[in-house]
Amino acid sequence: MNRVIPFLKADGIAASILLALALLLVFLEINFPFGGYDLLLIHFVAGFWFFLADNLPAISPDAGTWGPGLGAFLLATAVAHRFLSGLAAKTGRNWNFATTFCLALVVPVLFVIAFIIPGVLLQWEMLRQTPWLETNSPYLLR
Repeated sequence: MNRVIPFLKADGIAASILLALALLLVFLEINFPFGGYDLLLIHFVAGFWFFLADNLPAISPDAGTWGPGLGAFLLATAVAHRFLSGLAAKTGRNWNFATTFCLALVVPVLFVIAFIIPGVLLQWEMLRQTPWLETNSPYLLR
């Protein structure tokens, strides 16, 4: 029987990361007080909420903005399904729409990743330049 270690599941990994960040915060606060590490971790972990609060009102809910993209995605999915099911039929295999849809979802996932990575890098750079992190503290690691 294959046993999966619980903390290696997706939820366990996320919980382990949050626990490690909390322990790191406690360690830094105890050993290096007044270093601004608490604000650094809060802004790095939850900085996207500040970003959303600033930028979400600027997003247009107009269907003319997102409608053509959604329509093109659904049309491309239908064309891909027709092509792939025909190709699978020639080889004697079964192909269903769920498989095509899962393959089509790779495009939005890559689209989101293309925005997340620069966002994390910009967030890191902004945190690096923030003046509230005391650089002249005697407790700061150099």
